[in-house]
Amino acid sequence: MKQILMILLMLLSTVAQAQIPDEVKDILKKCGEKSQFSNGCEIDMKLRVSAVIASMNGTMKMCKKGDKSFSAVKMKVKSYEMYSETGYDGTQSWKYHKAVDEDERDTLTITKGQTKKKEKFSINMGLDKEYKKAKLKTTDKFYEITFTGPLNKDMPKKSIIRIVKDTYMLHEYETKVLIASVKMTVTKIKLGVSDNVFVLDTKKYPNAVVVRK
Repeated sequence: MKQILMILLMLLSTVAQAQIPDEVKDILKKCGEKSQFSNGCEIDMKLRVSAVIASMNGTMKMCKKGDKSFSAVKMKVKSYEMYSETGYDGTQSWKYHKAVDEDERDTLTITKGQTKKKEKFSINMGLDKEYKKAKLKTTDKFYEITFTGPLNKDMPKKSIIRIVKDTYMLHEYETKVLIASVKMTVTKIKLGVSDNVFVLDTKKYPNAVVVRK
């Protein structure tokens, strides 16, 4: 009986995956290939986070080169400005958070290896493997894909991605994180990233409390 149940679960999983149209998979694949270059890729974005109690506007920079990565997020809400960085140089990962209040300290957490936890504002180009359903809408300029039915409870209930039709480059990404709606709009894409971008230099954070794991 146990084996029969396992087979049924596998079949149900296959049916769920089949609800992602092949055209959607093809679009995401081409979009992912556009940002994969041996010399790296840098993406600048506008970032808006909207919640019931407050809304925030800011910018985000994401750099990728092979296994190496770096991102920086700057947000402003009322009179407060928040800044954070995450990076991975191939051997260690780090997170930097600039203190918001004067009585707090900046923090720099350095971890051997790469942290597996997904970043709050990261863009997942493998959404076709994270959701059961996808609906494609085509406009004059964009492919708009709405994903619903997450396969993992940690994924948002719905994610929307917009991709430029002519170039297959990413344009916009919308989702919901906890109680906040997040929208990221690409403003600039640059091909070619210096290796220095991915090097951790602790001298850049002179006031930070350093935590090593």
